[in-house]
Amino acid sequence: MDYLAVFLPSLGVGVVFYLVMRWLFRGDRAERSAQTRAQQDAERWYREVREREGDAAPFGHEQETQRPQRGLALRNSIPIRESPEDPGRAE
Repeated sequence: MDYLAVFLPSLGVGVVFYLVMRWLFRGDRAERSAQTRAQQDAERWYREVREREGDAAPFGHEQETQRPQRGLALRNSIPIRESPEDPGRAE
């Protein structure tokens, strides 16, 4: 009987741990399947709109203009004051 009294708390913690982990994994699995279904539904809807409206303007709007790339388009755009020692300075 002493062995059972020593083993029972560890068994109880193990059962609680198992139940919590099972709850977490089932919730994660359900969320992933819901996300997959939503993504498939959005892709199906987008394909239907493209078939109905055409490829040029899938949502009835004009094509978006190309935006300049952030960071790369700003290179060399900041004016720097020329110093008298600058060899390329125009006088």
